[in-house]
Amino acid sequence: MSDRQKALATATLVWELTFVLERHVKLPAADLPVVRPGTAPAGAAELLRRHWSLPDGPVKHLVATAESRGIVVAVRPFGEIDAVDAFSALLVDRPIIVTTPRRTENVFKHRFSIAHEIGHLLLHPGPGEHGATIEKEADEFAAAFLTPAASMDAVLPQRLDLAALDRLGRTWGVSPHSLVRRMVERGRTTESSARRAYQRLTMVNDPHADPSSAYPGEVPTLLKKAAELAGNHGAGIPALAEALRISPGQVRDLLGEADQRPVLRLVGSE
Repeated sequence: MSDRQKALATATLVWELTFVLERHVKLPAADLPVVRPGTAPAGAAELLRRHWSLPDGPVKHLVATAESRGIVVAVRPFGEIDAVDAFSALLVDRPIIVTTPRRTENVFKHRFSIAHEIGHLLLHPGPGEHGATIEKEADEFAAAFLTPAASMDAVLPQRLDLAALDRLGRTWGVSPHSLVRRMVERGRTTESSARRAYQRLTMVNDPHADPSSAYPGEVPTLLKKAAELAGNHGAGIPALAEALRISPGQVRDLLGEADQRPVLRLVGSE
């Protein structure tokens, strides 16, 4: 089974849990605009901002915003989707985004990855669409959605200043690396200067400094809250497990609940 097939299988399991929960809890309806074929990524990003009535400026709490618009987001372990860091699919009119700890280890990378997958949902809804061109379009969508060109023209520095870009990135919820790329795209710096900036950023960057777990608005909660509400109305974990034909432990795992059991550690004798 290919990595994409594994990712689709995981997304399908997340959808099945969502479907069962919807028997007991009314989840937000999927709310994505229809994007005409051939629409440029930046145009699709602008359309989505208007459709979601987002104000000009940073998109705060991207995952919480996506979930409020009916997009189910789940973080799954590496073993399930291996080389695929994130994956999205539209399953029976329900948009699903699955990502991995490799993406959630840094909130800025995580936010860009979520925006990238939203771009796929809008621009490439077909199940067979993938490739370098498709990925580039999703990256362009993510950049345009999180950092619109008009806004960037007003706030980007006139020259490369990594300290200024770090401060700006924290305001907009994006990495300095992505802002360097925006400076190239907006004609504020050259490709050669950008390459030198990327090298400096690689030397000083700590990918674990800002985990998404430290930012509540970027941690998925939709399924977990739905399960809690269902449990309050008589459909607890055992009932969900029975409907899905899986174990209660597997349901808790899908909901992102950590295993609370104590860990038995054996110490070998010398």
